[in-house]
Amino acid sequence: MALVNVSEFVRAESITEAFQLLNEPGARLVAGGIDVVLFPGDATKLIDITALPLSGIESEGDGIAIGATTTMTELIESPLIKEYLGGVIERMLHRVASPLQRNLGTVGGSLMIAHPWSDLITLFLVLGTRVVYFDGSEHEISLADFYAENLHRKKIILTKVLFPAVPRTAAAEFIKFSRTAFDIAILNCAAFVRAEVGRCVEVRIAVGGMPQRAVLLSRAAEVLMGDRLAPETVEQAARTAQAEAAVGDDMRASADYRRTLVKVGVARALSRIKEQLVEAT
Repeated sequence: MALVNVSEFVRAESITEAFQLLNEPGARLVAGGIDVVLFPGDATKLIDITALPLSGIESEGDGIAIGATTTMTELIESPLIKEYLGGVIERMLHRVASPLQRNLGTVGGSLMIAHPWSDLITLFLVLGTRVVYFDGSEHEISLADFYAENLHRKKIILTKVLFPAVPRTAAAEFIKFSRTAFDIAILNCAAFVRAEVGRCVEVRIAVGGMPQRAVLLSRAAEVLMGDRLAPETVEQAARTAQAEAAVGDDMRASADYRRTLVKVGVARALSRIKEQLVEAT
C-alpha cells in the first residue's frame, strides 16, 4: 500500500505538540516509518518525532533506560545491552527482521504496533520491562499491564523503555522458530529465572506468535518455584506451558504444530538458563 492520502507532514518540536497533533483526525506518528508505509490505514497527516529527545541508551539506577525512538541496530551495538543478562537482548535482536530493517525499526514503534509475532514483546515481558508514556502527562507502567489495558491502541506517545536491575543469579533465554533467518516467528518463547541458593525464587515464561501476541504463562512459571531446575521439573513446566498456551491455526502453522513447539521451546529455554546459572556460580 502507498501513502496516497497523506497531505501533511509535521516535524514536532515538543512532546506536547506531538501529542496534540496526534489527536487530530488521520494523524500518525512516524520515526522509523516501516509500519506506517506497510499499514497506512486512513493516515492523512504524519507527525515526525525523530527531532525529540526520545533516543538513547543509558544506565538508570542499576537498570537500563532506552528512548522510544532508539533503533534496533543501536540496541545491538550498545555495550550496556551486550552486558545485560548475558546479552540475551542482543541475541534476540539479531533474529528480528533484516539488518536494513533493524536500521530503521525503533523500539517504541515495535511495542506500539504490537504485531502478534513480535520477538521484542515476548522477551521484554519476561524481563519485567516497564514503559513510560505521555498522554498529556507522564506515566510509568509494566509492559504486561500496558497490553492488558490496551494502551497501545490509544492516542499516546511511548517515550521510554525501562529494563530493571538484575542480580548475577538471574538468567534469561529467548527461542524463536521461523522458516528462514529473516522471517517472522511461527512461534517464539522466552523465560527468565532468578535464583537464590540454587533455587528458583522468581520465574517468568512467555510465548508469542501463537498466532496471538505474547502472554505470560503463570501456571508454567509456578511449577518451577522453589526448584533447582531439575530435568523432570523442567519437563513438567514445559508440558504445563504446552497446555496453558492458547495456540491456534493460521497460514503459517497449525495449532498442533505450535503446541509441540511450545513444549520444545520452553524446555530448551529453561535448560539453557540452567547452564547460565551454573556458569555464574
